[in-house]
Amino acid sequence: MSIPNTYESWIDALNQQRLNNFLGQDVYEDLEKVAKISESALFDALRSRSVDVVGAMLMNIPEQYTTLRKYLPTMASPQVQKHWTGDHGVPLLLQSCAFVRAVREGFHLHTNRPLDGLSVLDYGCGWGRLLRLMLAVTGPENLFGCDPWYKSLEVCDGDRIRANIALSDYLPTDLPFPGRKFSLIYAFSVFTHLSERAATAALSACRKHIADDGMMAITIRPPNYWDHDPTVVRLRKNEGLKREHALKGFAFFPHDREAVDGDITYGDTSISVDFINRRWGDWEVVGTERLLQDVMQTIVFLKPR
Repeated sequence: MSIPNTYESWIDALNQQRLNNFLGQDVYEDLEKVAKISESALFDALRSRSVDVVGAMLMNIPEQYTTLRKYLPTMASPQVQKHWTGDHGVPLLLQSCAFVRAVREGFHLHTNRPLDGLSVLDYGCGWGRLLRLMLAVTGPENLFGCDPWYKSLEVCDGDRIRANIALSDYLPTDLPFPGRKFSLIYAFSVFTHLSERAATAALSACRKHIADDGMMAITIRPPNYWDHDPTVVRLRKNEGLKREHALKGFAFFPHDREAVDGDITYGDTSISVDFINRRWGDWEVVGTERLLQDVMQTIVFLKPR
């Protein structure tokens, strides 16, 4: 391992060594052999591996495994990861793997069947970090993603994300997949940023595309989030936003963005489960889950009414 020259690069080097120790060479060697048989055989083999193994392997495929590099996506740069999520590398991978495992387990629990091989939509897919991990769950032909920011699609295309990606609207009336129904739709750290109008539009659009026996998973923030948002605290808005959440179950602090049809759709948001039950009647809350890796987001499992 080369000697890093900054603290951050030292941490990254330690994390890369952690990945190497976790995977070993056998994972790459075995999957390279399978990939040489066929592309479909490779994706079948990925679904026999754990989410953590698939995620760790996709972080950096060594150059000698040319067939794997041919079929699998490259990793987004640390700059892209940080810009979209505020973190990068192994810490972000741990959070992402925990979410995918929780959603897979939640789907099984609330639908009484495994998610393996079913159709999945990543609503607000960003640079494709979760779509990569979903290759441990289903094949690329069943993976879909949409995002209203064209740069997200450019990054996904540049990194060769193995999924069907399309541009969505900020205030959608439908999804860009005509006639397609999904067994699972998930939205990680999406509804934590939407205005009430945008959130209502998004859930309404997703409702049109969820299978009758399907499930949706979204993340929401608790009201104490407002005491941890540095901008909100600096502007002394946190107490008012907590009061708004207590009264309504929904609080939104808009960012300095261009309005869409008169509405600033993006900012920071807290939502209560009670608000979801009262406001979005097309969906039934069937469960929730919290993850130690991200204590400011709660996963809410929804089924269509």
